[in-house]
Amino acid sequence: MGVPALKLHPAPRNALQAGVETLLAMQREDGSWEGECVWCPMLTAQYAITAHIVGLEISDERRRGILTHFQVTKHSGGLWGLHPEDDGSLFVTTLAYVAARLLGARPNESWLEGARELFEREGGVQRIPTWGKVWLALLDLYDWDGVNPIPPEVWTLPSWFPFHPANYYCHTRSIYLGLAVLYGERFSAPTSLVLEELRTELYPTGYDTVDFPSYANEIREADAPFRATPVLKAVFEVARRYERVAPQRLRQKVLGELRTRMRRDLRASDYLSLSPVNGLLTVLALWANDPADPDLRRAMERFDAWFWEDAEEGSRVAGAGSVCWDTSFALQALAAVPNGGTDVSQALDRGAAFLTSQQIEHAFFDYRAAYRIDPTGGWCFSEIGHGWPVSDCTAEAVLGLLHGHTHRLNREYAARAVRFILRCQNHDGGFGSYEPAKTRFPLEWMNPAEMFGRCMTERSYVECTASCAMALAQIQARFPGLLRKPIASALDDAKRFLSESQNAEGTWDAAWGVRYVYATMFGVRGLLATGVATTDHRIRNACHWLLAHQRANGGWGELQPNTGARGYIEADTTSSVQTAWALIALAEAEEPNEEALGRAAQCLEDMQLDSGEWPDGQFVGVFFETALLNYRLYRQYFPVTALALYERRRTGQTP
Repeated sequence: MGVPALKLHPAPRNALQAGVETLLAMQREDGSWEGECVWCPMLTAQYAITAHIVGLEISDERRRGILTHFQVTKHSGGLWGLHPEDDGSLFVTTLAYVAARLLGARPNESWLEGARELFEREGGVQRIPTWGKVWLALLDLYDWDGVNPIPPEVWTLPSWFPFHPANYYCHTRSIYLGLAVLYGERFSAPTSLVLEELRTELYPTGYDTVDFPSYANEIREADAPFRATPVLKAVFEVARRYERVAPQRLRQKVLGELRTRMRRDLRASDYLSLSPVNGLLTVLALWANDPADPDLRRAMERFDAWFWEDAEEGSRVAGAGSVCWDTSFALQALAAVPNGGTDVSQALDRGAAFLTSQQIEHAFFDYRAAYRIDPTGGWCFSEIGHGWPVSDCTAEAVLGLLHGHTHRLNREYAARAVRFILRCQNHDGGFGSYEPAKTRFPLEWMNPAEMFGRCMTERSYVECTASCAMALAQIQARFPGLLRKPIASALDDAKRFLSESQNAEGTWDAAWGVRYVYATMFGVRGLLATGVATTDHRIRNACHWLLAHQRANGGWGELQPNTGARGYIEADTTSSVQTAWALIALAEAEEPNEEALGRAAQCLEDMQLDSGEWPDGQFVGVFFETALLNYRLYRQYFPVTALALYERRRTGQTP
């Protein structure tokens, strides 16, 4: 039964149609969609540094492209930040400067003046965050004695021990695996003329005058929103004393075992690694032991998969691959379009065929030895070969298939997906991302990455929980007898988690997007999926908060704080993506405020470009609290979804 037709504003039909046509044009030949996942130049700089160390020849075209990318991404002050709202990071600026010089840029070039001035003001780069200290030490531009210890022997502890890396969040675990090997080796590249020049440029008072050990815990204030705790500093001091007496035979044995682990991880991800960050560290760790290692050569070849290149923005490394994630949401957007027609139907079929091919059918590696859960049945954020399935990526893929062409997801495939999703549920009813939480012992106090927060362990996320609840509810409806009791229990527990995690004002806290608007969309959709009525106070409180923050032009715009602090921060400009998120939540919650929904839809129509796209450059994705990301296809499929739901509501049609 359809909802009653409401007398809303005139339908923004042209905007919806134009948005659909543009989204259709973005579909690839294989049926997929993928937009660039934009982060800061840190990754591209680390690629250039790695290439210099291992002797990888970068083509002239790519070298020019990387330099172009550095030039177009620097801020007006001549610095680089973790994201466009960051005034300037010593960490990113130093890495971009060093990479540019290694690629042939001269120190007196005008676009590098801002960086040189920062180095002068700071008296050198020795107060760079720890990750920066490591990358400089790899080039012999910083003394390893000034790096807080990363003893590889920690990996020899029993895996049940709370501090064992097996209990870390998988990205943190993978990154610190590479860092531990490189630290344990104290590896540094051979000196060269350009590195000698860089020592002078990075340390205006003289490299030889710097007391590096005294700077181990000295971090520039603006670069360290999450500083080391006193307890962690005490642990570092104990580790330093251990370093003085560490048995070298044991260390070499451990380093060999960790390299074996790295090779297994590479092969399990088709040599992509979990992320570009740990991928480059893996390459360096293997190269330091054997420059002819065949696994590292294959890894460098596969690293091209992370690259995006064009004339305007140059050559750069993406923050992630997102083909399954983007395809899932594109399918949901098109499936929501009323009377989509033949072109939409064909696109849905092609997209569903691609997405079906991306489910992991069986475990193809020893996941227990890798401290991972069984990946069978899951979908990755990226392609199937990546090998790292995620709970909400699996859930959104299921939703994309069920909303589009249900015949593409048969009972067997649905059962696999359910079992993977259930493996990710935590004791509190919420869902982790790649896996459930490994320990209830708090580990955030030992976070050694001063730039990033809440990155030490898996936990329950509102977004993952909501996506998983929606998928489980849809599977329950499509296959009524399939794993009935486990699904019902999981939905009850998810409802409990979502209810308990809702803030007093009606919002939820996000982990993967900016911020309250994003999480509130998921919180509303998740509660509805678990059977909560649209008239329930939890739903109405969430809608009341959204309406209270609607801007005069009908849209929404929110900023992410740099420090992880709580509280809504109004942006200077309206975001089409965040406006779409809010409209999706309000439409699905059957918000009766007709005028507010009409203004939101009109805002999306007003913001649409002549091309049928919505404005780019919206960094509304988040990773580790401070790493803002621009998922470039968000600006297309979320507005289409919002306008499609609005059109259905306006005309009284069900999705």
